[in-house]
Amino acid sequence: MDISGNALVIGGGGIGRACAILLAREGASGVMIGDLDLEAARKVVDECFAVATNSGFRAESAQVDVSKEDSVSNIFDRMVDVFGRVDYSVNCAGVGAERPRDISSLPLSEFQRFVDVNLTGAFLVMRQASVAMRAQVPRPVSPSGAFPNRGTIRGVIVDLCSAASMAASNGILPYTTTKHGQLGLTRNSAIDNAPYQIRVNCICPSWTDTPMVRKANEGIEGHADFVNSKLPIGRIAIPEEVADAGLPRVVRHITTHNDEGKSMFLPIDVGDHHRELVNKSAIANILYSTHEHPVNLNGDADVKYARENEPGITVKNGTVCRLIDFAPGTVSPLHRVKSIDYAVVIEGVFKMVLDSGEERVLHRGDVAINRSTAHRWINVTGGGLLPARILFVLQDIRDLTIAGKNVDKDLGVLEKDYVGLPGHAGPAPLVGGGGNDEKFDSEF
Repeated sequence: MDISGNALVIGGGGIGRACAILLAREGASGVMIGDLDLEAARKVVDECFAVATNSGFRAESAQVDVSKEDSVSNIFDRMVDVFGRVDYSVNCAGVGAERPRDISSLPLSEFQRFVDVNLTGAFLVMRQASVAMRAQVPRPVSPSGAFPNRGTIRGVIVDLCSAASMAASNGILPYTTTKHGQLGLTRNSAIDNAPYQIRVNCICPSWTDTPMVRKANEGIEGHADFVNSKLPIGRIAIPEEVADAGLPRVVRHITTHNDEGKSMFLPIDVGDHHRELVNKSAIANILYSTHEHPVNLNGDADVKYARENEPGITVKNGTVCRLIDFAPGTVSPLHRVKSIDYAVVIEGVFKMVLDSGEERVLHRGDVAINRSTAHRWINVTGGGLLPARILFVLQDIRDLTIAGKNVDKDLGVLEKDYVGLPGHAGPAPLVGGGGNDEKFDSEF
């Protein structure tokens, strides 16, 4: 995740607050928080400054009433005036049910209140974000240059919908109706904006611990117990869990010494070498590599080597520190690497399956010491619906003999992802544990 642009977040409480803080923490250049309650927006600005990682970070607050066309237009105008462009627009404004209402007794004024904020407000924000983004120059999807093949984009729009966008519950008809409408708005807006290099998505969380839900718990008798009884983990989500729906950005910190011999950090970055794997269902980030042992640190020779040389899957007489992000449900091909690997699950849950059929489930923080065995990784996070991440440290080994036979690396179809790199002159023949992998071919 490469976040270095400017974000407009509408809604300074609950999930909106969590999104603004996360954007600041993940490296955004600027964040503007808009809310009907200006004081609430100002407090979020202070929280953003406290966690911001971009050295040039700026943040401002503004009052906005999403049900008013002029108000929405004004905040986008101010966003462009102050920050120059709108790279990310996140709309979290909304109202929820505070007491149960049946269709037969629901006043039109109450229904209209939901329409004005949840649906008309979402439309006005979506429309103005589209206008602002279409007028600006496209920028690289990956400003750091880590993924140049991802092209350019004018902006990203995210609308906060709800689980109620896809299902109905007793007593919340106006909320359900408007959230269904929001989902349709997002879908059509995504189609309309795609030719202009604008990405549009929505998030549909279930019950989350926000001021809106707390009001419902206070106003609807038994609501809190009902909600908790329906959730497998026995609690509702917290806003940060919704804001952090993907994998956090990885920042690399390398130390060195100055001319006086004092320890210091080199400038932070996101790594020098990135590569798509497994039919683009995984991304590898080479955090570091070495090519000799002991390693020569004099004159930062090792840093120069790591920056200038993208390694193959391993390095002869050296090491590779490789971080791999797996898409939901990714199944790697069965493969063997001629190395000893330390695999640390950073985010998510994985199955590690050996060629014998034996398997283990690894959770966050678990470590696998893989001694050149044929294996595959399966991302089972969230039932196969969420991304996950593993850190691999690979070290070269001596020639290996098992059962009287010399064993070499066998990447099978994974070999094509490393063609042209050291140790990978061309595609490997489809033999052994990695090649004859019909299961892999059928799943991708």
